[in-house]
Amino acid sequence: MADERDVAATLAERPELASALDSVRPVDDDMDTWTFEDVPVDSGTFGELVAADLVAKVDGEYRLPDATLQALDGDAEPGTAGGTNIEDDRNPSRNLSIAVPDPDWRGVAALAGALAVVVLFRTAFSVGSVFRDGAVVLSGNDPYAYRYIVEGLLTEGGGFDAALLTDMPMAQGEPLTIATLYWVAGLLGDGASAAGAVMAWYPVVSALVTGLLLYLLAVRLTDDRRVGLAAVVLLATTPAHALRTSLGFADHHAFDYPWLVLAAFALVVLADQGEEAYRDPRAWLAGLGIGVGVAGQILAWDNGTALVVPVALVVALGVLLDVDADRSPVLANAPLVGGLAFATLVVRRAHGEMGWHTDFVVGVPLLLLAGTVGVLAIGEAVHRLDLPTLAFVGAELAGAVAAFFLVPTVVPDFWSRADGRLDRFFDTRNIVETQPLISGDLTWFLLLGLVLVIAIPPLIWASRRAADGAKPWLIGSVYAWFLLALAAIQVRFVGELAAFTALFGGLGFVWMAHWVDLASVPRPFADEKPDPRATRGAEAADGSLETLRVPTAREAGLLLALFLLVGGVGVLQTPIKTSQITITDGTYETAAWIEEDARVANLSYPDDYVLTEWGRNRVYNYFVNGESRSYSYARYHYETLFTETNESQWYRQHRNRVGYVVTQSAPGGNVSSASLFPRLHDGFGTESSTATGMSHFRAVHATEDGQYKTFRLVPGATIAGSGPPDATTTLSRSIEIPGASFTYERTVETDADGAYAVTVPYPGEYRLWNETVTVSERNVTSGDRVG
Repeated sequence: MADERDVAATLAERPELASALDSVRPVDDDMDTWTFEDVPVDSGTFGELVAADLVAKVDGEYRLPDATLQALDGDAEPGTAGGTNIEDDRNPSRNLSIAVPDPDWRGVAALAGALAVVVLFRTAFSVGSVFRDGAVVLSGNDPYAYRYIVEGLLTEGGGFDAALLTDMPMAQGEPLTIATLYWVAGLLGDGASAAGAVMAWYPVVSALVTGLLLYLLAVRLTDDRRVGLAAVVLLATTPAHALRTSLGFADHHAFDYPWLVLAAFALVVLADQGEEAYRDPRAWLAGLGIGVGVAGQILAWDNGTALVVPVALVVALGVLLDVDADRSPVLANAPLVGGLAFATLVVRRAHGEMGWHTDFVVGVPLLLLAGTVGVLAIGEAVHRLDLPTLAFVGAELAGAVAAFFLVPTVVPDFWSRADGRLDRFFDTRNIVETQPLISGDLTWFLLLGLVLVIAIPPLIWASRRAADGAKPWLIGSVYAWFLLALAAIQVRFVGELAAFTALFGGLGFVWMAHWVDLASVPRPFADEKPDPRATRGAEAADGSLETLRVPTAREAGLLLALFLLVGGVGVLQTPIKTSQITITDGTYETAAWIEEDARVANLSYPDDYVLTEWGRNRVYNYFVNGESRSYSYARYHYETLFTETNESQWYRQHRNRVGYVVTQSAPGGNVSSASLFPRLHDGFGTESSTATGMSHFRAVHATEDGQYKTFRLVPGATIAGSGPPDATTTLSRSIEIPGASFTYERTVETDADGAYAVTVPYPGEYRLWNETVTVSERNVTSGDRVG
């Protein structure tokens, strides 16, 4: 058996064994002897402890020998054992050094690797689509609205100009998102290239920040680095989050995620402080974090007000736990009040000085602050009067009912706006992101995979722990349940939910690894107490974290297999979902061709406006004319191509607003062959057995696969002349355009006097009966009469 000096030397060389012994020590203190199943250590590590004589076998069971105990208590030489520097113990003058622990480089490297996976899954499947031909081709449609605004601000200010933040575009929608993108682009340059690069990379940066905050949240909540790492990797491969933070998808959603996780993390940190929070600087720093998170959520997006609802729920339920545990709600939550006051001031100042958001949005943090103060006041009264917990519950319910009837009377304008916003909020509008997550088409499975499945049991367990008084677990479970309910209503919130399914999924994954004997039991499951944090100070948190151990090759392979079992759906679906939002080669090729054609023709907006299906309309118009702020016109008028049969009437209605029309793969369903769309997309506007030829749609481009076809609206040249009375002939001309060739045909009829007139959109020579008529390009674009 090794003596204490040998043990100390071993632990100095193998700090991960010291951490494992720290996990075993409480069990050894409580029991004379114990078995492997009694301790929270995986089989591989336990075998090393036995082999190194750090654990002794007694009558078929185990115990810690005296030498190990003395080394852990710091009574042995040399070096460090159990986290204590022995030389410093004998030299008090050097004890200050132990206040700053050495960096855990193994943990840092593991976290860096997990974050690298986040970057990989957000860039590998879209980098070729985003950066091509020297251009930045953002993914999706909405990012081009933000790009339009940011580039416009850069042009107007000649770079970043803070004065332009006042009443800027989208000041009522996503002001902080726009302002941040504008500021960063202004730092890097003052042109479209800088804006494009910033907007392409910002979602990836947001994913990195969210991943780091999620790691901190998971480790703070579970005291287990493995859970934090698993959560980050699961987030990396969750399709719902990966596609919304993918390279080039510069929508506002990516900007929302860090604020949400920051607020949750700060709430957990504050919950750890207990009744002494009011005198702890770290608690006040956490309160500031809550304020920054809440203010960021609200200023980033006008519907971010929905994302602060969990804060209100945490306050209502957290104060209930304080009262039940005989803690002073005011002392425990004073930093929270300070944080919400900070958020209220920031939001109101941004509204007052820069015109950001409406009065309704600005009123939300103030209402949250007032409600928090009211709940704390009731809780403190119940606490000081030593009333039963049910008295507080009754008071809360009475207050909620009173507020429900009082607010419409006291602030009717606020109430009516809230009611109107709820109607708009739940309006599906036939847009995919407003559809429910839980549906018959397995949307939840494609967006979250099995992560949601393995997250539910730990989430239920956490909810039970919260009910038993564990306040940090209350916060995690409230956020998860609320966002799950929100995403169940509208799928656009599944990205917010993904961070919390990854949090609890990470805990579930480590438990699964323990179940198959690849890891020790997760810390939260190893020490089930009503409130495991009640006796642990913040300074002890780092020392109680699960130390990472480098797995053997066999263990690494089995862990990878386990991960693929859990996250395999995400690994497969992430590239598929990402490809659905990247701009296809056909779209980019068509937009680039139209831009060049409009430049040669010297067309300016709106004569070069491109009418397309609304889901890609901003993309086309950004590259062709730069006017990509809105797709409203396309949304309301493109569909008329499927219903309108009268070409001349459609042309007269849209000729002053539309320059080009792009058709793309005819949709399924019952579309009349006489309507404009099939006549254009299937027949290039020429005559068919079911429809006449077209006069104002001139085919100018087609992709090689025929999926995308472009038509330019022209007045057309009217060929007029005379021929045999009541006669019929066929006008035809072979047409060749980039990507396609076809024959343009029209049937021409004369009247009783032999007169005829026909309008054609193509220049060239046309033979009618015995005469040949030449139509010039100018005749077509000017609407001349020829003949």
